[in-house]
Order: sequence, then C-alpha cells, then structure tokens
Amino acid sequence: MIMKYSIQKETAYKGGTFYHFFRKSDKGFTLIETLVAISVLVLSLSGPLSIASSALKSAYYARDQVAASYLAQEGVEFVRAIRDQNRIMSPQQSWLIGLTQCIGVNAQCTVDFVNFTPAALCSGACSPLLISTAGLYNQAAGSVSRFTRTLSITTISSTEINLKVTVSWVSNNSTNSIVASENLFQWI
Repeated sequence: MIMKYSIQKETAYKGGTFYHFFRKSDKGFTLIETLVAISVLVLSLSGPLSIASSALKSAYYARDQVAASYLAQEGVEFVRAIRDQNRIMSPQQSWLIGLTQCIGVNAQCTVDFVNFTPAALCSGACSPLLISTAGLYNQAAGSVSRFTRTLSITTISSTEINLKVTVSWVSNNSTNSIVASENLFQWI
C-alpha cells in the first residue's frame, strides 16, 4: 500500500498556555484512487499507440502499392520490348509474336522481364512472382512474393491492341490490385 503523509497542525490548551504541535496523519491510496490512476495512464497511452499502429499499416500499404505500380509498368514495358524486338528482327516478324497466347477474352499470361522469357499462359490462377536473392521479381527462381502479375491483350484492330496488366496482392487481410492499361500500336 502506498502511504500518504500529511502534516496537521493542532492546538492544545494546558495550564493557561496554548501549545502548538504537529501531528502526522497516515492515509493510504484507496483502491478506487489506484484504479483511476491506472485508467488515466492507460487512456493517455492508448491514443498515441493507436495512431502509431494506423500509421504503420498505412506505410506498409503505400510500400506495397508503389511496388505493385512499378511491377505493372514493368509488364507494359515487357510487351513494348517484345513488339519492338519483333519489328527490328531480320527478317521482320509479326509484331505480336511471343504474345499471341495472351490475346483473347479470358487469356491471362505471366511475364518475366528479368529473364526476358516469352509470356506464359496461366492455367487457372497465375502463379505469384518470385523474389531472387538479388531482390528482383521474376517467374524463374527465388522465394514467393505477395504479388501476382497477370497480362491480357485485347485486339482492337490489326494494328492496335489494348494491353491490361493487373498486379494483385494481399495486405491486412484484404486483396488489393493495380491495373495498368495502355493501347499499343504497330509502329512502322
């Protein structure tokens, strides 16, 4: 028990003279005072901790969102690189060689920009990206990442396609995704 000490001034009359003396009063904190003090302490700490927890979740989401947008843009750049490579080949090839399996309403492919391998058609759900020991996302080797990148192509005309790259991931028990969509043309 925590003790409080207070000094009380008392006066006594003895033999015609007033005597002043001080007496110590011993009183402890009551259980209610202790509970109130603990409640105030808990309430004063819970606000900043809640704010810190929310800020940390937001920071992790922002980190994943930035990585996903870069991975989606990388998928677009992969298709552009295939298109450009097909056009500068000798003899010249069709501008969509290596991407034909990704064309169609339900066609979904994965792409590996690091190893520059042709697009691979997904059978069912596409496999997640892997992270190499060098920290690069790929489809060949490494540990499984939280990101899955799918690519689909819709033909608009013989010289134009609509490319849609979707990167999805699970964060805080919810599925999130970023979509990069672009129309590409046969140049030359």
